[in-house]
Amino acid sequence: MRPAVSVIIPIYNSEKYLREAIDSVLAQDYSPLEVLIVDDGSSDDGPRIAASYGPPVKVVPIAHAGHPAARNAGIAASTGEYLGFLDADDLWSPDKLALQLAAFAADPALDLVFGHMQNFISPDLSEAEQARLKCNSTVLPGLLQGSMLARRASFDRVGPFPEERKMGDFLDWYGRATLAHMKTQMLPEILVRRRLHRANFQRTHKHLRRENLVAVKLLLDRRREAARTALQK
Repeated sequence: MRPAVSVIIPIYNSEKYLREAIDSVLAQDYSPLEVLIVDDGSSDDGPRIAASYGPPVKVVPIAHAGHPAARNAGIAASTGEYLGFLDADDLWSPDKLALQLAAFAADPALDLVFGHMQNFISPDLSEAEQARLKCNSTVLPGLLQGSMLARRASFDRVGPFPEERKMGDFLDWYGRATLAHMKTQMLPEILVRRRLHRANFQRTHKHLRRENLVAVKLLLDRRREAARTALQK
């Protein structure tokens, strides 16, 4: 039996690019079991757009609590053996799930499989708007939610995304994953394309960027504590 995959897409007033994000998941060479669109209290047309697809797309409504809480709500509502994540303005490559599940099949000890990522400027922007955006289109290792596929059992060992963080939540989670000695693999293929546009969360919430530094410091503190504990044994 083919393993089941649950894909979680949090939305908060994300209607503009949502169809493209959902379509990139449904176009996978490997069909996911379910696509959970977690509506984080949107006031736009995003929830209706998602609901118009029907199965395997499902809408999970929650009171507005931020994207880490939305992802956790999606995980709680999901049933798949594997968990994938995508932001509502980004895109998956068509072979993402097939490549990652092949890696899991080749090495049953793997906990997490990542792939490479590439930024792109959204083509709907005017030339003037595109000129104002700095886009590093270099292909890079994608240590981010959108490129990760996780075994549910492995994700549960690490625990949920930290809901108190508005930024840096994945840094916090991945730091805990490294301390839990998750076995990971980075595939060489581009698996996710990150859209740059006028309303990127990182762009509109610059005041929260300090939380990334807080997450890094917390990881270093946890590593030092783990090292001290190991020496005392």
